[in-house]
Amino acid sequence: MPREGITIYDLLISCPGDVNSYLGILKDSVENFNRAFGALNNIEVVTKHWSTDSYPESGNRPQELLNKQFVRGCDAAVVIFWTRFGTPTDKFGSGTEEEIEEMLSADKQVFMYFLDAPVNPSEVDMGQYQKVIDFKEKYKDRGVFGVIKDEHDFQRQFSNHLAMYFLSLISGTVQESKEELQPNLIIKDFDTFSDKFFTPKKSLLLESEFIYKKKEEIINEIRFLENSVLPKRGNEELRNVESDSVVESNKPVNPDFSSLNIDVKSLRSNITDVEIDVSWKNTINDFAIKNNIELDDDFWNLGNLQSYVVNFNVPFGNKGKSFVGTDLEKNRFKSIKNLFTKVKKYIEYCDYFQYIDGIEQVRFMISNSGKKYDEDIDVKLKVPKGCLLKHQEIPFPGLNIIEYLIDINFTDYVFSIKETETVSEYSYSKTEHLNFNNIPSPNPFFQKSISDKYEENKNNYLDSLDSLFSYKVFDSSEFDVLVLHIEYLKHNSSMAFPSVLMFKNIPEAITYEITSKYLPDVVQGNINLEKRDS
Repeated sequence: MPREGITIYDLLISCPGDVNSYLGILKDSVENFNRAFGALNNIEVVTKHWSTDSYPESGNRPQELLNKQFVRGCDAAVVIFWTRFGTPTDKFGSGTEEEIEEMLSADKQVFMYFLDAPVNPSEVDMGQYQKVIDFKEKYKDRGVFGVIKDEHDFQRQFSNHLAMYFLSLISGTVQESKEELQPNLIIKDFDTFSDKFFTPKKSLLLESEFIYKKKEEIINEIRFLENSVLPKRGNEELRNVESDSVVESNKPVNPDFSSLNIDVKSLRSNITDVEIDVSWKNTINDFAIKNNIELDDDFWNLGNLQSYVVNFNVPFGNKGKSFVGTDLEKNRFKSIKNLFTKVKKYIEYCDYFQYIDGIEQVRFMISNSGKKYDEDIDVKLKVPKGCLLKHQEIPFPGLNIIEYLIDINFTDYVFSIKETETVSEYSYSKTEHLNFNNIPSPNPFFQKSISDKYEENKNNYLDSLDSLFSYKVFDSSEFDVLVLHIEYLKHNSSMAFPSVLMFKNIPEAITYEITSKYLPDVVQGNINLEKRDS
């Protein structure tokens, strides 16, 4: 049966040659739209392309002939860019660009997409690719474009955009393209994308593979030492194990001090038996008990190991402890000392990670769901007094672990918010602090003390936190006020906050205000935090 009064909309296809594989998907999407919506609304969208809708003609430049033949008669256009920009015309960088300008100058709709797919550099004309990048940058201020990952993503986005535009055109709600577009800024939960409810979370560092491996390493070392116990002191059997470290009388070899200015008599009276320090035993025993390991008294045997302090009569005189015994005895002492150090570090890791795991954290992002980019954005958060945990209040890691945590960028791992395929990372105002503290002193007689080194590491650790928590913080009688600045946020995009927000107590709500260059009014809203059951 003939359809009367059908409205035909011509859709111009304007794409460089490197995206020809997408033309079939484009046409399929148009046909699907016509089947689903065209018949019901008595409309039809018809695609136009130079390969099927142009004819030989002379008398003008080639692109102008195409413009007259069918380009200017089209009601809308769809454009896909990847690595090629196209062949230049007399007026523009390519025929595609000229067709886009023809449509825009006539206030017509342009569906524009940029393909973000892997490329083989050896097969890409970098000059053409740079023109695409430059055009994308130039066009960002003139309207909405989409970024597509592959053919499926293009079909999904284009089908959606096709329906949104033409159905609104049918219903009479489409507005003139010259109408002023506005951004629409709102704060959302980074993990759920919700703008209604925000859920605090806690880290699980104590359950990490890092802690598990540290513990297993210590347990394995204890097991090894259990299987290689030395005889008790006074047992001469041990002295026969390594003949190169003992004399015929099974006594330890005494060093030859004849060439040194040393009081040998005083030295010999200084020799003492070596015993494991009580604090070492307690620390290792506590770890063993917590891990269901029972250590025998023989575990601490060091054979007949002895030590003495050497006093050298030299400038800047130095005292150093030396050991007298077999290699087995010396290595046993060194192994237990290393075990104590590892347990000490493990305890510090556990204590610090337990504190971090107890902090309630929320990850925020700001989204622009409008049809215009925005600039010079200020976000103000008002947190009820006594709830916010400021990063300066976080305790420092222990003496034995702080330097390693700095080296692996621990603060960045725990407190920053990483970008995803849909949310970009905050990149403004993050400053890298230059660290000159780890440069060795050129003077060997003036080395830093352990306490001085720890103070320097604490300053470095605080610097790493300062660079992440890029908020201005102001105190009032009722609130802690945080202000965040964002220079630019593209339309239909989201940006994460520079870091998590941490709380001592979870407030019921946080109020916020957003001001920007293109928002006519101050945006106000509430962040409702869901309290979890303890």
